[in-house]
Amino acid sequence: MNIFLLALIGTLVVLTVLTIGRLGFARREKFVQRRFFTWFAWYFVINYVLCFAILYFAEPALTGPFGGWQWVLWPLLISSIANLFALVGPAMGMLEGTATISQGRYGSTPRSRNMPVNSSRGVIAAGIFGLIIVGVFGIAVTILISIFTTWFDVNAKVLASIPNVKVQSSPQLPPTDANHIVLVSDTVAAYKGQQVLGSNGQNLGSTYNFAPNSYTLQSINHHLYYAAALSYNNIFANLNSRTTPGFVVVDAEDPQPVPQLHTGRDDTIAYLPGALLNQDLLRHVYLGGYTYGRLLDPTLELDDNFHPYWTISLMQPIRGYVGDALSEVLIVDAHTGVIRPYSPQNVPAWVDRVMPSDTVYQYLQWWGLYHAAPWFNPSGMGQQLPASEPRLLYNNADQPVWLIPMTSSSTNDNSSTGVFLFNTHKNEADFYPLSGIGIGDNVRSTIQSTRANIRGYAVDSIQLYQIYGTPTWVAIFVQSTDNGDIFQAVGLVDARNLNGSNVQFEPTLGQALQDYQQWLTQQGSGANTPSGGVTQSVTAKVLRISSVQQGTNTVYYIQVAGQKFIFTANLSLSAKLPLVQPGDTVTFTYQGSSGEVVNLKTFDDLSIKLGAGGTLTPAKP
Repeated sequence: MNIFLLALIGTLVVLTVLTIGRLGFARREKFVQRRFFTWFAWYFVINYVLCFAILYFAEPALTGPFGGWQWVLWPLLISSIANLFALVGPAMGMLEGTATISQGRYGSTPRSRNMPVNSSRGVIAAGIFGLIIVGVFGIAVTILISIFTTWFDVNAKVLASIPNVKVQSSPQLPPTDANHIVLVSDTVAAYKGQQVLGSNGQNLGSTYNFAPNSYTLQSINHHLYYAAALSYNNIFANLNSRTTPGFVVVDAEDPQPVPQLHTGRDDTIAYLPGALLNQDLLRHVYLGGYTYGRLLDPTLELDDNFHPYWTISLMQPIRGYVGDALSEVLIVDAHTGVIRPYSPQNVPAWVDRVMPSDTVYQYLQWWGLYHAAPWFNPSGMGQQLPASEPRLLYNNADQPVWLIPMTSSSTNDNSSTGVFLFNTHKNEADFYPLSGIGIGDNVRSTIQSTRANIRGYAVDSIQLYQIYGTPTWVAIFVQSTDNGDIFQAVGLVDARNLNGSNVQFEPTLGQALQDYQQWLTQQGSGANTPSGGVTQSVTAKVLRISSVQQGTNTVYYIQVAGQKFIFTANLSLSAKLPLVQPGDTVTFTYQGSSGEVVNLKTFDDLSIKLGAGGTLTPAKP
């Protein structure tokens, strides 16, 4: 609906309330037609301006209780106070030529017959009645709505059931494709993006910049990138140009490639968050008629042809003022401003996420607090809480999820009760009972404390992956600068065995994965042996075997016929390993297949027969 019409409706609502107060509660006052219509005209103009300003700048969503029209209470409040104190009375009084009444300490005293009227019983009655309506609907009714939609056990259970949670029987997370692990944080992306700002020789940095918090992780053509739009340096730069020149793309899987600066004819950004007036993205969408929901999470996403779009989630509350549910997804062409609405199930495949992270976090707060515990629960028994904000996770380049570890409600608990993988496209979540993994600041401090970090680099981009069948924290080490961070190294650590000495610290992911593979192998068949996935049994001939000394452990690398992996095992698996020769027939089992190197779980060389032999004759002295 056009906001000019919405402003008119809001103005009429306010004046109706004020008129009822003036005419209905001050009937003893003589009705002066000229005075009334002068008062009405002044308040019509003032309220129309107020209503239009609220609609234009605040963009209230017309949804939820009262159809979202509770925003009208603000101009009603202002107008009621104005009537109560007769703030517009002087102007009306000048037109009417009536006397001012001053309430002194000893009663009413006429000041001058040439001064205007500041107030009358009818005007004061309008102000009082308006304030009563504001108090009833703006405070009392609002509180009652909140109480009857969120308080008490029955409402708590409804809130807890909003997310469609499926509890998995297996504590194992889905396996991660090691070729698509994120090795660039948004701060590293910000540093790299700013470095190429002047690469095209146009001195773009004098007018535009890349906001450090605007880099969005996404998958483009089965590869992970960060993308950020150029924004204005200041208000004068915005006034000087209706568009920004384009956007930057930074590789998220490899910190080495040079970012791509896109400033072509079709790359310009016509609408972006925070721009002036109608160029502001959300205002452009709101004025386009999308007033019937909350416009949340504007995100820059590029299609597979690197064309820029904004995705916006249109949410509607389902429990009073809370419980936002995804109603529509709006895709705005950042270059032309064309808006296309989609139902959540019909969103194009190149769009990575439409469920806002804040909404997901709120859902899981309710689920953790109430799904297994009552609403009134001072002890906190049975309650869980999200251990961190949702982090966008790609187990492969085409399957983004929000990852949220859960922990108990105790502030002293530093381990998980499970892990959520929340669908980024719809209200569905899988809960993995992955208990006992380290979470929170313990992870960061553990990784940073590794002895290999002799330069004291900071830790960033901490992600939980399932690598070699083991829940693993992966992080990068960075050197901080005024313009962002510089990538230095990568670290991996078993999420169930947080210890600085267990962190695998290397300048590249490939080296760190190899170290981590060997470290897991050195742990033998204990609790740290990789597990998960389908167990594979193999019987084949050995093509090559070699041993490598890792600290105090010897790790054997084995290549067998018919297999595409290199297998590793340590001496604790079998005493036959030092005796294995090419051509021997061996049998073994393994689980998981991340990367080219796989840990063995069991091993035996069938060519080496061991057992009781003949009777040994003691040697003669």
